Amino acid sequence: MIVSRTPLRISLGGGGTDLPFYCDKFGASLLTAAISKYIYITVSHRMNNEYKLNYSETEIVGSIDSIRHPLIRECLRYVGNSQPLEIHSTAEIPAGTGLGSSLSFAVGLLNALYYYNGEVVSKYKLAEDASHITMNVLKESCGKQDQYASAFGNISHLKINQNGKVTVTPVNISHENIRKLEKNLMMFFTGFTRSANEVLVEQKKKAGSDADIFSQYHEIKKIGEQSLKCLENGDLKRFGEWMNIHWQHKRKISGSMSNPDIDKWYELALANGAIGGKIIGAGGGGFLLLYAENNHDRVRKLMEEQGLVYTAFKFDFDGSRIVYDGKHF
Repeated sequence: MIVSRTPLRISLGGGGTDLPFYCDKFGASLLTAAISKYIYITVSHRMNNEYKLNYSETEIVGSIDSIRHPLIRECLRYVGNSQPLEIHSTAEIPAGTGLGSSLSFAVGLLNALYYYNGEVVSKYKLAEDASHITMNVLKESCGKQDQYASAFGNISHLKINQNGKVTVTPVNISHENIRKLEKNLMMFFTGFTRSANEVLVEQKKKAGSDADIFSQYHEIKKIGEQSLKCLENGDLKRFGEWMNIHWQHKRKISGSMSNPDIDKWYELALANGAIGGKIIGAGGGGFLLLYAENNHDRVRKLMEEQGLVYTAFKFDFDGSRIVYDGKHF
């Protein structure tokens, strides 16, 4: 039995500039962070000639071609698995909440499958293989941020050129400011889930008919780079202010980015101590991320009174890793 553990991520700046309709023309610049919320993938040998797959459903099938779950099917094909396996997945956070769970799943599954076959591959290969499967094979409307954030871990600056080449640079931030950032970033589950693919397909269609969407992403890229400078200079308050500016631009991209409830909660948080914030991921639900330097208890109490669920986290610096190797015991 092999068990992989792969972190989810939060986007701290430049989110969306990795989407192909923008990145292929202008390149991407993103500030991203892996967090201590994980997807665990278990891969083990099956005694009979069937695959058993446990995720939100259970499949027992006789061949890879019969697998309904697209990521599991295509990851098995890509790695070149030739023997029936039992695969289980467990996630600490529900799918469809904006933390990149489906792409973290792909990275973690590939890591476990490669390791099961006796291969230890680089984090770069894990991220690129997951990107190829999701973007080129399954034709999903996603970029590369989630795959790289979950494979590498850390608080990172991702630069992606027009050809898709990714450069990963850990952010130069002090240990003290990492602790402050963990304290001041407050994450709340809205109770809404939504397919990121649906939201991103809508944005792609809009990009084909509305040139203004590119100007919004130009600004989002610039804001992300300013946010990076704030982290490196230790100006966390200004970082929080840039989060607010970022969210105002993000809301202009699509009508499905926010909704009246999200707007109400966000304004309530700003009126009671938060400096900035955003919906994590493609938008429309999932997690509301707020930045507050003071009044943490007040902000948390008010959000919980609104029915939101506070979700504490720390940053992850390991990325996707094998946490149990039962083949060598």
